[in-house]
Amino acid sequence: MSSKILVVGHRNPDNDSIAAAVGYAHLKNALAARDGEADAVEYVPARLGPLPVESAWILEQNDIAEPVLIENVNPVERDGEEVKQKVILVDHNEIGQAAPGIENADVVEIIDHHRIADVSTANPILFLNLPIGSTATIVTLQFRQTGIELPDSIARVLLSAILTDTVIMKSPTCTQVDVDQVNFLADKLGIDAVEYGMDIFRTRGGEDKMPIAKLVEADSKEFKVNDDVTVLIAQRETVDLPTVMAREAEIRDHMKKLVEDNGYEFALLLVTDILAEGSQFIVEGDPARVNRVFEIECCEGGNWMPGVLSRKKQVAAPILAS
Repeated sequence: MSSKILVVGHRNPDNDSIAAAVGYAHLKNALAARDGEADAVEYVPARLGPLPVESAWILEQNDIAEPVLIENVNPVERDGEEVKQKVILVDHNEIGQAAPGIENADVVEIIDHHRIADVSTANPILFLNLPIGSTATIVTLQFRQTGIELPDSIARVLLSAILTDTVIMKSPTCTQVDVDQVNFLADKLGIDAVEYGMDIFRTRGGEDKMPIAKLVEADSKEFKVNDDVTVLIAQRETVDLPTVMAREAEIRDHMKKLVEDNGYEFALLLVTDILAEGSQFIVEGDPARVNRVFEIECCEGGNWMPGVLSRKKQVAAPILAS
């Protein structure tokens, strides 16, 4: 029986988290086959929540199975004994964003592009963390560096994730490395990357009827500012800002409940307009920190923040440094 290793992204998975899990599991399985270890180990892509709309569309278009949905990575019983599950973390390295039970799992690798946080391991591991725009970029680089064949189906998945995570290469997190991999993948596939990116973002429609919890929380992350303060920063990227903002009252009611139920100092939703290249800030809870960091006065109707496209670099980073 082969040993299973879960390749899993963060809670409330976004397209990069899904694509990185799918792409990296494929790469690791191909490497195992090349090295004669295919019978000993199997890498299984996993997820910690519903598929983003665009991820579901991309996987279906390319006839790729959805990552397995898991609730935790607690030890499992095997031959009458409890055994730690082996996991590879992609697109995160914070306990608060990881699967429940991560403290009792055996983390064997981390592939990420965020700040180094609080996941720890008993043994040295491969921890590949690069200051670039997408984890899928790192996975693409690994395919190229190892010489493993990159199927067109996986190439489309990885390209989609680089484009969504870098907002079609407009985000300040986007680097030349990301652009180079976009060009490599688009050339391989014979497609226009920008047109492909816009097609992907258009799959996210239906924001007028979407359940409000999904609209607010589908791409949300908790951040510990210090031992006593936790905040929630969510992002909704859209090509139809007016439709989202027409639901502001519902959004605020849901965010108030999130703050009350979870004890957040505040919840911040960035409604990011891809075409106008900026974000509307909607804040519930105590807005003092947001006001101070961004030199604004949070108000009804939201605050338009031109040029703000990246939660990681332009929003979370200054808040965590405050």
